[in-house]
Amino acid sequence: MIVRGIEHIGLTVSDLPAAEQFFINALGASVLYRIVPPGQPDKQVEGKDMTPLNGFPPQMKVVGLVMMRLGNGCNVELFQIDPGVDNKAANISQAGVNHFSIYVDDINQAGEALRRHGAEMFDGPNPCFAQEEGEGNQTWFCHTPFGVLIELITLPSSLHYDKEATDVRWLPDSTAP
Repeated sequence: MIVRGIEHIGLTVSDLPAAEQFFINALGASVLYRIVPPGQPDKQVEGKDMTPLNGFPPQMKVVGLVMMRLGNGCNVELFQIDPGVDNKAANISQAGVNHFSIYVDDINQAGEALRRHGAEMFDGPNPCFAQEEGEGNQTWFCHTPFGVLIELITLPSSLHYDKEATDVRWLPDSTAP
């Protein structure tokens, strides 16, 4: 098994358009695609559809989801949910980042290694969808023994970018050990 690096981090925010603008203006990030564009109810994702995949509360829904490129490092995935969340100053005793994703070449091998070390694996691996759909593109979530949500991801096929995207999604170097 080869772990290639952190592929993206996910953050839940109270105002997705404002958070997008912060990352763009303050950090030079770029929007790659919007899986759930804010203000488009037909694209929203019901919690009950996500619960078996990653433990998302069934009574909630995702009302905004955007993938952004941040420099030459991992990507940032922003979520807005309903009911909304309050912004709070994060510290080590509070929840902040809701998950991180690890890019792997063999998702089954990586999932079994996590399970062997005490992780609770959700249903999976699952095919990616929307702009991430492609032959062999898969994701699989787990809770670590200490409660952190990790997403394994493999993206051997090309991604589909929004027409206004000015960059491509960063992925760990496949030649790195």
